[in-house]
Amino acid sequence: MKRHRLALPALLVPIILSALVFPASAADSPWTYTVSMPHPAAHVFHVALRIDAPSGEMVDFKMPAWMPGFYKILDYEANVSNFRAADGAGKALPWEKVTRNTWRVAAGGTAALIVEYDVFGNIHFAAQNELDEKRAFIAPPGMFLYSTGRLGRPVRVVIELPDGWTKISTGLDPVPGRPRTFAAPDFDTLYDCPILLGNQESLAFEVKGVSHQAALEGIPETVDRARVAADLKKIVEAATGLMGDIPYKHYRFLLIGTGNGGIEHANSAACFFNGKSLADPKGYLGWLSYIAHEYFHCFNVKRIRPLALGPFDYDAENYTDMLWVSEGLTVYYEDIVLVRAGLMTPAEYRERLAGAMTRFEGAPGHRYQSATESSLQTWAGSGMGGDRAVTISYYDNGAMLGGMLDLAIRNASGNRKSLDDVMRTLYRTYDRKLKRGFTDAEFRTACESAAGTSLDEVFAYASTTRDVDYAKYFGYAGWRVEASLQDAPGASLGLDAQAGADGLRVAGVSAGSPAQAAGLEAGDRITEIEGAKATVKSLSDRLTAAKPGEGIHLRVSRDGAERLLEIPLGRNAKSVFTIVPIENPDPLQAAIGKDWMRKTL
Repeated sequence: MKRHRLALPALLVPIILSALVFPASAADSPWTYTVSMPHPAAHVFHVALRIDAPSGEMVDFKMPAWMPGFYKILDYEANVSNFRAADGAGKALPWEKVTRNTWRVAAGGTAALIVEYDVFGNIHFAAQNELDEKRAFIAPPGMFLYSTGRLGRPVRVVIELPDGWTKISTGLDPVPGRPRTFAAPDFDTLYDCPILLGNQESLAFEVKGVSHQAALEGIPETVDRARVAADLKKIVEAATGLMGDIPYKHYRFLLIGTGNGGIEHANSAACFFNGKSLADPKGYLGWLSYIAHEYFHCFNVKRIRPLALGPFDYDAENYTDMLWVSEGLTVYYEDIVLVRAGLMTPAEYRERLAGAMTRFEGAPGHRYQSATESSLQTWAGSGMGGDRAVTISYYDNGAMLGGMLDLAIRNASGNRKSLDDVMRTLYRTYDRKLKRGFTDAEFRTACESAAGTSLDEVFAYASTTRDVDYAKYFGYAGWRVEASLQDAPGASLGLDAQAGADGLRVAGVSAGSPAQAAGLEAGDRITEIEGAKATVKSLSDRLTAAKPGEGIHLRVSRDGAERLLEIPLGRNAKSVFTIVPIENPDPLQAAIGKDWMRKTL
């Protein structure tokens, strides 16, 4: 790629320099960013960074490629323009763009370095910057450049609000005596604290003396604010009671009542949603689950985390096969927290769980992708927003696996231990004590230590596409899982397949299915479908378009021998699940069911 070098004016605007004056003698002084919005209607933020006593002849400034919590490459650098650099006296310094997200400045040992640039922001989402005439949302990884090797430096952020704006809501710590100025001990903390600006409402409450605030935007006036604050408090009390700790000095809910999608942070959560839905009882309950999900992430993901999820590489994808734990178990706990808080009944929980089972089993993707594979491939579109014909959601799947893990541990331990104990152990051991994430093996060991036995079957469900015995696990709590079959579009072959280098590997064959009747077995390789190379998508597309009784042509390899098969396809049936309590549970089932669905508030 061709490198670009721009001609610069000799002096930067003096008023900007005067706003950035800090002592230049301290080599360890904070890097100070000033964010202004002189023309909000243009959707452009202006950022000025001052660094006192920069080290090195050359300083590389980089824009992160993604935001932790949203597993997509976002190419934030594409929104940066008008980059320029100068010394403390305003004299322009040479620079060049050396990679797609790196600007190299020839600092030349100057006593102070000033970098300025503009950021365009007009996307309404929790991982993107947005600015208009009424409000602004700052997604820090897309706003603040960092320097290679200096992520551990302390940071200050000064916000210059447009006329008529009065509120700043963020998890960053305010700097005493300096209005609209906030501090972070390092860039990881800065990037973990989104900022909402404007005239948003504010609700406040305390839990065990710790301040919690909710910034509200776009919530209809008919929604009871006192109820919202009370219910948020119950969520916090139930979750921190479950974990036995409040791990932050203060917490901020950024509740934006337009759009969709939220991202968790260590002491805040940015949640975009349909504010009008809060006026409907079912919509309000769904909203509480959503908020409980993002809040519980302050434990699971932000502190209880796989090794891959911190310290972060902000330049590239951070792969892990454990998002079914980080996200899926958080989906599981979002509703458990509501049950413990008295905000959801066990019957409502059963209805939501049965709905998750129906969605998961009704989508063809569960035949082709496991929870661990979905976790690894989320950067390519799996997990969240993927094509359910060929992928799964580790959110739905992980939530069911979480319930099965919990009940397996409770049953094996005689209801003396649970997944709650596992989460507390992981938190205390790896976050509080060892200050690191856990490995896959360490997570499994924690679960099996609590159970006192092997949990091979549950972990096999996470890593394969085999059919799940829901009835067995939820029966431990005295619940009966029932499934009724309903006709669905397309046709069925009755096998689970996983992508391989040379086609599709048959992972399993359903009893009584067309695949079994044709003699297919686990381990077979499907190399061609209808004369073309076999892929998960081509198989899914063929089955979706077919009707029962039509034939599908497969070339299959086993032990080096190939054969061409024409297999008549069967009826495609969708399982619709319901979950009801059994009438006469045994003593252990009754104890597990009662303890599992207990209210703690």
